[in-house]
Amino acid sequence: MLEGISISFVALVISTLGLPGMAVVFWYVDQRRTDRMMIEHKKDLAAVLENYRADMQKVTRYYEDNVLLVKGYERLASDLSGIIHLNTQVQTHLVEQIKNNMFCPVIREKGPRG
Repeated sequence: MLEGISISFVALVISTLGLPGMAVVFWYVDQRRTDRMMIEHKKDLAAVLENYRADMQKVTRYYEDNVLLVKGYERLASDLSGIIHLNTQVQTHLVEQIKNNMFCPVIREKGPRG
């Protein structure tokens, strides 16, 4: 049996049609083999594309997660900027208090900068 074709059928075709008939039988058998290979190739390609789709969805999620991280860091930086600004104001006020220390009796007698 040759790829689903019986030997008796092949013998009948060869005896009836001769060499051209044998060429047709071989072409038919080869065409069936090619069709099976194409079906298998399509299945393999579909599997590869599905894996690629899943990988691209993961990459997309990574980018979305990174955007969330950046937004979190922006909020943190904004909060830190406010803390630094407040700290600078307090330090400036403290420097002014030190320069104008009217609570110290020695400075009160001499006056500020005196």
